[in-house]
Amino acid sequence: MAAQTGSLVQQFASMKPAEFSSVIEPKWQLGERLIKEVRTSVEKQQVTPLDGARLISSIAATLFGYDEFILREVSPETMLAATTARR
Repeated sequence: MAAQTGSLVQQFASMKPAEFSSVIEPKWQLGERLIKEVRTSVEKQQVTPLDGARLISSIAATLFGYDEFILREVSPETMLAATTARR
């Protein structure tokens, strides 16, 4: 059974600066390999450039926790609260 880990936000928030590179590097290397595959597929016209861009976006989001870092910062609730505060 795999060990339970907290969210990426929790992991990075509690991380010491010296730990950052060792945690990011494996994800970065995997991302580079996957993005190279996408780029090759676009060049071979196996997928459209738009689909290639979507794939790259999805890869980055999955590896680096886009939904946790970005979407929680700019959620519908946050936008609604900002709109209400301006009135």
